Amino acid sequence: MSYNANDHLVRFHGSRVFVNDDALSLARQRRQANRDRLKKGLDAAKEPQALEHVAQGSYAMCTMVQAESESSDIDDGVVFSREALKGSRGGDRTANDAKEMVRAAVASTGDYKTPPEVRGNCVRIYYADGFHVDMPVYRKYEENGTTHKELASTGTWKASAPEDITTWFNEQVTAKSPDNTNGRQMRRMVRLLKAWSKSRTSWSMPSGFILSVLVDEQYYSNQSWKDRDDLALLYVMRAIRNRLQSDERVYRPVPPREEITRDSTLGRIRKLRDELEYAIAELSKIERADCDELMALKALKTMFFTDFFDGRIKEIEDCDGDGGNGGGKGGGGDGGGRGAAAVPTSPVKKQGGSGQYA
Repeated sequence: MSYNANDHLVRFHGSRVFVNDDALSLARQRRQANRDRLKKGLDAAKEPQALEHVAQGSYAMCTMVQAESESSDIDDGVVFSREALKGSRGGDRTANDAKEMVRAAVASTGDYKTPPEVRGNCVRIYYADGFHVDMPVYRKYEENGTTHKELASTGTWKASAPEDITTWFNEQVTAKSPDNTNGRQMRRMVRLLKAWSKSRTSWSMPSGFILSVLVDEQYYSNQSWKDRDDLALLYVMRAIRNRLQSDERVYRPVPPREEITRDSTLGRIRKLRDELEYAIAELSKIERADCDELMALKALKTMFFTDFFDGRIKEIEDCDGDGGNGGGKGGGGDGGGRGAAAVPTSPVKKQGGSGQYA
């Protein structure tokens, strides 16, 4: 038997992890403002207008999490016709030229403390409060009756349809989750894993996209988990740890199925694998025969490095006097020396430099 910590974990998710619509209102306003700036700047420069904008990333997948130490970001793809993106001699514009066109258009219509910047897979627009908007740039064309989209990546155009990742993820969540509430269980697993991965300021973990792919690989439909997010999370963490022990490489789940890890960032994968060992050691306490509420709460506190559970912990300890059965066994909830805690301030941004997009 295991101690059922589901209710505590669900309340933590609702209070400290999930980002509601009200919290996203500023992000939406800034996304629209940058769309308007882009349109105005392209008009002024007599450049072609975008065909469409495509929301993507954690915003589109509904896996954004609240801030622990950093600010928020939102990914808003901008799609142009390939025919419109031609040079003066009729040749295709390079990927870098297309990103520079977007950067210059946005920069010309706003007063920025930090100017918009061309990055590997996007144009990044910064705000003074730490928020930023990433604009991946795409071109679209028809060939032999098939519609193609390509991302302006580092030095090249790369086949990539921004909608494909969101569609894949939503279909997997619906097919695998045993419930249909609170975003469905698989999506909650992604959010909880992301929140844990951002819980220490000293940690450098893989991007939310990589974490989402790993959760999808290891999570499966299990009716016994319907009301047990605690057991589902423990299983997923163990499965990801085991998977990374045998293979550190992660691949895009839809065509083109290219590797999304890089040699330069494998250290983040190894950090994830190593820290999962400590997290599993804490959360697995719910499987102990002597686990009670206090032990479970202290395990969750230590794992997520949070003060969320402190009130209930104090209530139990005050009632028991000496801390009860879990007082000495559950740990002190100080993070086990895993690094400094992150302080909630605003919606969180993903780790990483150039960004990894659909």
